[in-house]
Formats: sequence, C-alpha cells, structure tokens
Amino acid sequence: MEETINFAIAEDHELVRKGLIDMILTFGGFNMVIEAVNGKDLFNKLSVAPSLPDIVVMDINMPIWDGYETLDNIRKKWPALKVLILTMHAHEFAIIKMFRSGANGYLLKNSSAKELYKAMSSIHQTGLYFSEIASSNLYHRLQTSRVMPALTDKEIQLLKLCHTDLTYKEIADRMEISERSVAGYRISLFEKLGVNSRAGLVVCAIQMGLISVE
Repeated sequence: MEETINFAIAEDHELVRKGLIDMILTFGGFNMVIEAVNGKDLFNKLSVAPSLPDIVVMDINMPIWDGYETLDNIRKKWPALKVLILTMHAHEFAIIKMFRSGANGYLLKNSSAKELYKAMSSIHQTGLYFSEIASSNLYHRLQTSRVMPALTDKEIQLLKLCHTDLTYKEIADRMEISERSVAGYRISLFEKLGVNSRAGLVVCAIQMGLISVE
C-alpha cells in the first residue's frame, strides 16, 4: 500500500490556499491535516495537533508571523519538521536566509504543479529540494554515486562563506584575496557544481556537508 504524506499549509490568501490544497490533493498520496491563515496560526495548530505533518508548505509574506519568524519558531520546537517555502520571492538572499534558517526546500509560486509534486516528494524522501539544484549535475551525482567534485581549498572556503550575509567584496576581504579572484572561484564553482547562482552554491554546500542548517 502506498504511503500517505500528510501536509500542513500556511497561506494568508484564501483563494491561493484553497487552490494549492486542491492541487496537492489531486497528486494522490497526499492528505491535508492542517490549514492555517498565517504563521502564528500554523504554529498554534501544530502545537495542539495529535501528530505532526510530514511536510509544511508555507509562504514568506504573511501577517502576524511571516515565514522567517514562523520557521525560526518551528525549528526551535520541532527541529526535524520538514518545511517547503512556496513564495513569489526570487531574491537570492531570501532563498539563502530561508535555507540558513532550516528550510528543506524553496519553490516559486509560478512553478508548475509537476514541480510542486516533485518538491514535496523529494523533501519527504531525501529532506531537501531546490529547483535549480534538483536538476544539476551535482544533485544527480550525490543522489546516485555520492561522488564529490574535486574542489580547491579556496573554492571550499568560498562555498562556506556564500551561506553568510557577506557581500562578495566582504567575502574577498575575509578570504584575503581580490574581488576578481573571488569572481574566478565563483565561476569555477558554477561550472563544477552545475548551478548559476549564489543560492545554488549554498544548497550545494548543504548537500556536500560543508555547512549545516540550524
């Protein structure tokens, strides 16, 4: 018998929330157990639930508690609870901040239903999903052979620092090299890891065990 994945959803726009629930239920094998109108409402309902859902799907922009505050509180009380961020925020630093806070996945609201299914299934099975990394060469290698790409010490150092709020200029100062050198290492990492953004590098670092989410 196929396993049922129980999910909770937090989204303040009712039409969007209802539409997402209906969409996820059409995938088959998913069961909605908590419906919340904001992060605080989600937290309160999780606190009294007889059992936790397998996955929480939530937005960033919500009243009372936004996604950042909600995720911080979830991680403090239920560190192992899996959370997929579903939002319109495409800015790299929003993505990085969410992964640093412990998000298991990050997906834009203009993604297809197929990708939403893929994200929720991947998070349930492997604990991590990021749209760019999911189709990259590194992700495929890690999911199959576990062979790591050969990285230099400086590339590894840059990977770790991409996880911070530092600008590339500040990263260059921290590494005691020029901004041009940082750009060179960044391009090299893009080629080796099969991504094209700083957020992609952060997820690679998480996958490789170089950094950990809180």
